[in-house]
Amino acid sequence: MKKFSWLLFFSVFLILALASFFRFYNLTRADVINDEVIIAFRSIGYIDFFSSPYQTTPWEWFSSVPAWARLSFHDHPPLVFLIQHWFFEIFGQSIFVLRLPFVLVGIISVFLVYLIGKKLFNEKTGLIASMLLAVLNYHVWISRTGLQESIVILLSLLTFYLFLRAQDSGRHWQWGITLGLAMITKYTSFVLAPIIVIYLLFFNRSIFKTKKIWLAFALAALIFSPVIIYNLKLYQATGHFDLQFFYLFGQKVPEWEYLPGKIQAGNFTDRIFGLIPSLFQGLLWPMFVLFILSLFSAGRKLLKNKVRFFSEPQIILLILAIFCHLALYLLIGPSKRFVVTVTPFIIILVAWFISRWPKIIKCILIPAIVALEIFFTVNTLFTYYPVGQAGLTYSYLNVESYNWGYNQLDDYLSKLLAGKKPAKTFQARYQFLEDIKNQAMAIAAKENKSPVAWLLIYDSDMYDLATFWLFHRRLVYNGWPIVTADDYLAKGKEFWPEQGLKDFYFIKIIDGAILLRPVIEQTAKADELQNQLKDLKPEIIKRPDGRPVFAIYHWQS
Repeated sequence: MKKFSWLLFFSVFLILALASFFRFYNLTRADVINDEVIIAFRSIGYIDFFSSPYQTTPWEWFSSVPAWARLSFHDHPPLVFLIQHWFFEIFGQSIFVLRLPFVLVGIISVFLVYLIGKKLFNEKTGLIASMLLAVLNYHVWISRTGLQESIVILLSLLTFYLFLRAQDSGRHWQWGITLGLAMITKYTSFVLAPIIVIYLLFFNRSIFKTKKIWLAFALAALIFSPVIIYNLKLYQATGHFDLQFFYLFGQKVPEWEYLPGKIQAGNFTDRIFGLIPSLFQGLLWPMFVLFILSLFSAGRKLLKNKVRFFSEPQIILLILAIFCHLALYLLIGPSKRFVVTVTPFIIILVAWFISRWPKIIKCILIPAIVALEIFFTVNTLFTYYPVGQAGLTYSYLNVESYNWGYNQLDDYLSKLLAGKKPAKTFQARYQFLEDIKNQAMAIAAKENKSPVAWLLIYDSDMYDLATFWLFHRRLVYNGWPIVTADDYLAKGKEFWPEQGLKDFYFIKIIDGAILLRPVIEQTAKADELQNQLKDLKPEIIKRPDGRPVFAIYHWQS
């Protein structure tokens, strides 16, 4: 038995502590304004609905939600929604809880990279890889964001590690389970299957004659079966599959004609020319250069003796994983949230390359590389005004972790509504929404919350994704009467008191810099309402750097 090493234990502990610091520090800083909103909004109640006229869901197409429609979601498999739902149920609704599961799996991924590097090569490679991933701005960003990719990375690495172990133990069923879990996290995880199959065809072809490999794939299929059933039932009811498969097979669905994410991916030529810039912009120049050098070094080692080309299965497996992911991006588009899933494999290859340097060079360059990555991470994710130039001293991910002031508005609304419940509510459009509202009202009554006849009115020009977390969430899950300034003015100010509403709160943007909504979609109704309230003194909401961003007007009927 190998002797326990305290030095190794503390090295791994310090790396994980560093990874935890960068992923937990000021976790609620970034506004909830990207696709994490759409995931979190639906996860709270585990409902496939987000009130979009451009992308309706099967929950809206039927008079009552079919049982099969609860097996998956129209655009993604269900696991991330389920995990986040559990976190919201246990810890309550907050931005911290929204991101907590992704932070935790991000930290575990750093440890898995250590285990894989050690298993593929040696202890030294595992330590270097985990240290680099712990501070890599690209992985820190995705670990602090409520997107599926953080969990995809975890399950991909776990599948990869269990597959490596199975080469010795023969327990292939273990990676079959994690492969199935990855597949019901996001469809991009399917890339793991060809990596495994191609590797086995080269290095262990006889295994396909045994039951254990087919058991692994059968377990993966069994875990993925709810999504299969969902798609079969959806096709039976509507003549098409879910959003991802309908697009893959070129089906026509009127409800899904406008899909910005698919348009942004561009054609195949766009994806080819966009892949390298996406990698470079995410990794930044030091790590990107090391990646290219690592590829050349690995290629040189493999080609040095053509007779022994297959004597380096570890390197071949790692390169196979990298290139299968890159091929995937050519199919779906090299978006930053997709490209980040290959970074752990790139980091392991870079760590292998660094581990072969002379000791004196490693002692000088490893601290320098880590220091640079820490600088990039801090400059990208934790500063309002990054130093230097984008692509050189900070990543384009800076805009994804910015605080425009929406989170401060969320804090204000949480305090304003704490301990209260709506005395008046709006009739929901769908029965499942009405059921959610009635359940929320029953819980509020049990908690003896004070009834108030309030109406919340918000600026129509507010960024639409921000409004899901700020307003639609409170409308759907708590029953609060909420309207846009456009709707308020369209009905007339006399209409609302007649509905029994007595107090009115109007949230107006006062900083044009946060108008992320496209100009063509903006209206002047909020300005019009503000002019009607010019005699009122508003309460001002500021973001952390002291910049005023919202004005809150309050009046009574």
